[in-house]
Amino acid sequence: MIFFTFYFIRLIASSENLPLPSATIIIIAAGMFLFLFPPVPGGPIYCCAGIILLSSGRKTFGIVGSIIYACGISLFLKISACAIQQKVIGENLSKSVRVRQLVKINSRIVQAVKLILSERGMSIPKMSILVGGPDWPTSVLCGILRMEVIPVSRSYN
Repeated sequence: MIFFTFYFIRLIASSENLPLPSATIIIIAAGMFLFLFPPVPGGPIYCCAGIILLSSGRKTFGIVGSIIYACGISLFLKISACAIQQKVIGENLSKSVRVRQLVKINSRIVQAVKLILSERGMSIPKMSILVGGPDWPTSVLCGILRMEVIPVSRSYN
């Protein structure tokens, strides 16, 4: 615990004089790189984004503005990573018969997931899959199933 405290203090001190555009580019590049690996969780990426962007942006936006800015950048980063996982990784994997067999594309469970995600508007089952499922496998599976990038964009009826 002491090591992490020292690390975060050092991170704050070193990013204090970093210009906000440079800090933003570093966070987006590093975060996107890390999000494309399946075992990397989002927590450490969001934590570093909050620390670095708050530290370098508080002179420009103030503390509250920097927190809102860090949240916006983190949201953009997450949505972009999910779109890349779905369109670039998932849709390219969908061309492989072997991958489709491994995923069991014709099983009842996968077909049920596809049916639920194809529904118009929001529903509890749809939100359960999108929010409750692990990000990388869910995004890639949506790509393999050739789902829309933003399944929630359909009109409510």
